[in-house]
Amino acid sequence: YIEDGTPVLTANKSFLLGYTNEKNIYDKGEVILIDDFTLDNKYVDFPFMVKSSALKILTEKKSDLFFVYNLLNNIDFISEGHKRHYISVVQNIKVLVPSIEEQQKIGQFFKNLDTQIEAEEKLLESYKQMKKSLLQKMFV
Repeated sequence: YIEDGTPVLTANKSFLLGYTNEKNIYDKGEVILIDDFTLDNKYVDFPFMVKSSALKILTEKKSDLFFVYNLLNNIDFISEGHKRHYISVVQNIKVLVPSIEEQQKIGQFFKNLDTQIEAEEKLLESYKQMKKSLLQKMFV
């Protein structure tokens, strides 16, 4: 891996493995990455490369993908040990979904909410750093 370039991703907890300048990348729009073993998933809307044979890449033209991503995150999948789960568990789940227009509205609402949460987390972190700095200055 290199210090800058196209992100190399996996769907598990580490998510970003590094960067590459290779040309064999996925750049066809938004996807959901699902780790077939752990059932961890990530929503990705930027060009990337993957390094995992246990990774499923979901795309969808008839649904709002961010809505589907949030839906997947609210299903309690039961991991059955270290085996591939997509075909035996995930693929067979049936759910009712609203119209594409309603999905888009819900998806956009959650995107806006995630943006607000991220901003608040950054603000919280800056307050924590300020507190740490003030405490260090107070007890010098």
